[in-house]
Amino acid sequence: MAINQMDIKKLFSYSAGQCNICKRNVIEDDVVIGEMAHIIAKSPKGPRGNGNTPRNDTYDNLILLCSIDHKKVDSRPSDYPEHCLRKIKSKHEADITARLNRNREYEQDLSSLNVLFEFIPFLNLREMAMDLPHKLSLDFDIPDVSFNFRKGNPQAYPFWDKKLTRLWETFLLDAEVIENFTLSNICGDKFYAFGEFRTDYTCYNTYVGDDQGNFVVINKRFLSHEQIDLVEQTMTPLVQNFIYSHRELVNYIRFQFKDIKW
Repeated sequence: MAINQMDIKKLFSYSAGQCNICKRNVIEDDVVIGEMAHIIAKSPKGPRGNGNTPRNDTYDNLILLCSIDHKKVDSRPSDYPEHCLRKIKSKHEADITARLNRNREYEQDLSSLNVLFEFIPFLNLREMAMDLPHKLSLDFDIPDVSFNFRKGNPQAYPFWDKKLTRLWETFLLDAEVIENFTLSNICGDKFYAFGEFRTDYTCYNTYVGDDQGNFVVINKRFLSHEQIDLVEQTMTPLVQNFIYSHRELVNYIRFQFKDIKW
C-alpha cells in the first residue's frame, strides 16, 4: 500500500524538510534526497518488525531521514528500537514548532518596537538626558507614548521576549522618575509630587516651560541658589540611572533585533 499524499505532506512539513537525526535538508536543488523510514517495519521480519502489528504506512509510523541515517537505523535496530525513533521524531518536530513560534514572536516584538520608535526618538534620548539637570526637551515624552501604545495594542505588550520586557520596564521606570521630577514642586528644601505642596512654605514649580515652548528648564526665576543646587544634585543620579538603563536596552535591541528601524 502506497503512502498517501496527506501523510507525506505531514511528515515533510512537521519535520521542516530535515532529517530527524542529522538535521540535513532532505531536498537539495529540487531533488528529494530524504527517505520516509518505517518505525515499525512493513514486514514482521524487517527492522523493528512486529508480527502482532499490521502494516502501517501512515504518518504515525514514519520518520523522515536522510539515506545515510535510514540505512544506519535499519542496519542497527537494537541501537534504534521503536521507542527511540519515536522519541527522536517527537523531539525534532517539537523543536521545529518551537523555532517557528520563536520566529513569530520575534516578528511581533520587532513590529512593536518599530511602532514605538515611530513616536519615540529613541537614539536621541541619551543626548536629551545629558542636557539635564538644566533643561529637558518636550520630546522626552516616553511614559505617555508607551502608555498609549499599550492601551491601543494590548496584545503586543508585555513583549514575547522576557528580557526585552524587563529591560523596557527598567528604562520606562527611570524615564518616569525623571519626568515626575520635572513636574514636582519645591517647598523650602523638600520636593513634592505634582499638585502637592506645603502650606507653611512658599512653593514653586521645580521646572517650567521655556519661552519657545521646546524645553522645560529649571525655574531660576523663583528658586533660590540653594534650591537650584538642590535640584541639580537630585536630578544628576536620576540621569545616570536613565542613561545606564537606556544603554542596556539599546545594546540588547541591537544584538537581538537586527532588523530594527530606529
